[in-house]
Amino acid sequence: MTKIEEAQVILKDLGLPKSQQNEMSALTLLALCNISEKDDWKDSKKISLGVTKGIMKFFSEVYNKDYAANTRETVRRFVLHQFEQARVADYNPDIPNLPVNSPRAHYAISKEALKVIQTFGTKNWDSNAKNFRDSIGNLAKAYAKKEK
Repeated sequence: MTKIEEAQVILKDLGLPKSQQNEMSALTLLALCNISEKDDWKDSKKISLGVTKGIMKFFSEVYNKDYAANTRETVRRFVLHQFEQARVADYNPDIPNLPVNSPRAHYAISKEALKVIQTFGTKNWDSNAKNFRDSIGNLAKAYAKKEK
């Protein structure tokens, strides 16, 4: 399995909806964890990244996946917003009082998600992912209820 495919499994197991289990969401998770194809998930680390000059630059430089500059808003609205809701990512964790429209806005993997993600591929993964879903809430289930 590629790291992108593994990231998609992680997102599914953490309870994110199907619409956040796509390639762009997987790449975003990889960027937030600073994981390249050769890295192990146990080496994931919390780094803060802006959308264009951080996350999308990571897509391009590390995974050779180039998206148009106007994709920035798609990443923010359809990936990062849901990551925040699911407690997978934090918005402006280093400077929480930044204005919403600040050019210094940034995201980082949440410490709760990071602890779990670092166990992907180990015997503890299934129970850790379940505990995360149980403690944070399963966003996929919440979205399914809204659709009904």
